[in-house]
Amino acid sequence: LAARPCDHPPMPDHTSAPTSPAPTPALPASPWRRFMSCVYDGIVLFGVLFFFGYAFSALAQFHGESGLARTLFQLYLFCLLGAYFGWFWSNGRWSLPMKTIGVKVVRDDGPQGPVSLPRALWRYTVASIFFWGGLALVWTAGSAITAVLWVLLWLLPFGWSLIDRRRRTLYDVLAGTMLVRHDAMADRRGQKPAPR
Repeated sequence: LAARPCDHPPMPDHTSAPTSPAPTPALPASPWRRFMSCVYDGIVLFGVLFFFGYAFSALAQFHGESGLARTLFQLYLFCLLGAYFGWFWSNGRWSLPMKTIGVKVVRDDGPQGPVSLPRALWRYTVASIFFWGGLALVWTAGSAITAVLWVLLWLLPFGWSLIDRRRRTLYDVLAGTMLVRHDAMADRRGQKPAPR
């Protein structure tokens, strides 16, 4: 006898995981928020640099004279600033000024995930080259016209955020990062992408 077909409907497949909607991308931070965050961070860093700079001067008996001691002091401050920004820009962290203003550094990609420490240090290095290199060119300018031109060139990396669609500076573009509004980010608890 031929087997009768089963009259029961097929059981639903529960093996596929339910799909969740993609998180809403964060809004880019406005130039005004970026500027206020820089000013606030500058106030905090004034105290940090004063304390650690005084400690270096006391231990090394450095009083501002030119030579190897000054070079080491400048390198020391550069590394100190790198440690500050590298820590607070990486792995989803942010400084007190950034938290107060409501901004955060993220990767410039679809998920806008946290920035890794190497990427944060690269962002700091590129920004330092633009800032201190441009400032040195302005300082050594031979005439007023040359100084004005160097000032415009010095402000170009930061002014780029005024025309960029995602409000990125030139060092953000080179580092693959962007500054976003932290208060506009969706809650991603349990959805922390690995930093890259």
